Amino acid sequence: MAEYLYHGTAIPNIKILNAVSSFHGGGEQKIVYLTDNRAYALLYIWDSVKNLKTGKHVTAWIKDGIVYYEEQFPEQLKTFYDGVSGYLYRVEKNSSFCPVQNREAMWYSTENATVEGAEYIENVYDELLKYQKAGKLKIIHFEEVEKSRIDALYSRMADSVSERRLTETPNDPDALFYQKYFPRVWETAKAKSE
Repeated sequence: MAEYLYHGTAIPNIKILNAVSSFHGGGEQKIVYLTDNRAYALLYIWDSVKNLKTGKHVTAWIKDGIVYYEEQFPEQLKTFYDGVSGYLYRVEKNSSFCPVQNREAMWYSTENATVEGAEYIENVYDELLKYQKAGKLKIIHFEEVEKSRIDALYSRMADSVSERRLTETPNDPDALFYQKYFPRVWETAKAKSE
């Protein structure tokens, strides 16, 4: 019986997943990332129009087969995924895939991956809640995250916003993302820029 790896996206009709990502940790070799954890793949179905961000903002990891999703603002999971639809693409796992070091259930290949099948997901949030109910997804709600952890995270985010000079272009999509979802980060970055 075949083993499968998954890729979540809002993009329809993909037949080949191209090796176009940069390898985490550097290097010039282009790769394709996939996961053998279906719940984790769902988090990569991202609606850039709804969420005001082209790049994904996924705050999750896998440990002992369970996906942990840590909210960085109240109701983050629901805000980002409720009403979002997309596709889970399935690729047969073969010898071209290697495990990503220190990242459970993550795989990569330097070769393009042929899609074996796709599943349309009507509402990603509803699908994620099924995994939560089954004990395969643990949501760490914003209110449960230590204040010191949030403070440190927001400080790093504000530094990044400042370094990228986003406060100088407040209508930039990334700038709008921080203004809407992380107003404290935005205000801190603006104060640093003055």
